[in-house]
Amino acid sequence: MTKSINWKLWSGLLISALFLYLAFREVDVTRMWGVVRSADLFFVFLVVIITFFQYVIRAWRWAILLEPIKKTGFSNRLSSVLIGFAANCILPARLGEFIRANYLGHSEKMSRSSAFGTIVVERLFDGLTLLLVLMIGLLGAILPEEYHNTLSGLRITGFLLLMTYVLIIIFLIGIRYKTDLFLNLLEKLLFFIPHRLLSRIIDVARNFSLGLVLTKDPYRLGLVVFYSFLLWFTALYQIQLIEQSVGLSLPFIATFLILAMSSFGVMIPSAPAYIGTFHLAVKYGFLFYGIGGEEALSAAIVWHFSMFIPTIIFGVISLMLLQISLKKLREDAMDLKKDPIGRT
Repeated sequence: MTKSINWKLWSGLLISALFLYLAFREVDVTRMWGVVRSADLFFVFLVVIITFFQYVIRAWRWAILLEPIKKTGFSNRLSSVLIGFAANCILPARLGEFIRANYLGHSEKMSRSSAFGTIVVERLFDGLTLLLVLMIGLLGAILPEEYHNTLSGLRITGFLLLMTYVLIIIFLIGIRYKTDLFLNLLEKLLFFIPHRLLSRIIDVARNFSLGLVLTKDPYRLGLVVFYSFLLWFTALYQIQLIEQSVGLSLPFIATFLILAMSSFGVMIPSAPAYIGTFHLAVKYGFLFYGIGGEEALSAAIVWHFSMFIPTIIFGVISLMLLQISLKKLREDAMDLKKDPIGRT
């Protein structure tokens, strides 16, 4: 297991190094650094404030997704969100979601697997909202002729992602409403696994299915949709603030495609905090609109710094308030690496 995790870590570092090379290739570093240093800190500060507000929105939305299972405290949800997202910035293999479910389960005395199930539902709402953002960005994009083929490729990618989400929705509906049938099928497919481990997998899958619950109240379901749109609208506004901080001026429709590109970047396996993959994806988002390479990469660096550094700080503060040491966080992460499905 340790060798497997080390392999993932080193492969992520190599991928990040490659993407950083591609991002900085043919860029005048001196000029780029000058743009970064001249960034207006007022707009950067606003981005930091919005970043924290986004985590508050996530805590509000999570309450609705958790409500059919258990009513939870806002402070516990917010702390778990902050710790989980900070963990994603400093730990490999994107363990933050498991850690987030782990801490909420511990603080609220509830099943970790059920809590993780609600996070899957949450990510589904995020993914569908981002797909809408991508479609708006692609339909409204007026790019230079040299990027027309790239635009066609992005549209195909968007269609494939949509089909992927449709399959995921079918899978989640199946495991939620036909749990016994699905688990029986899963047990037959995993016949080669030792009985003890298979029993634990089935138990965790059943607990996981309990977290795949949506409120039946149309008003509260509408709130989930509203919070999802609010969350990603604030991300669009962040991009405009980053543009102003480095002296760029683009139409608001451009932020849709840039946000979608940044989302593609964080989907690619990489080093913690999505270093390299995020920067190259955002750089190309700006390049598509005719922005120079130095300015485009500068915007990516400033945006990355103003989101990920504060996220780590927010997470560390939450750990201190909860009197949880970084050593304990690392130990929990190692436990989850060894047995992520066993935390019920």
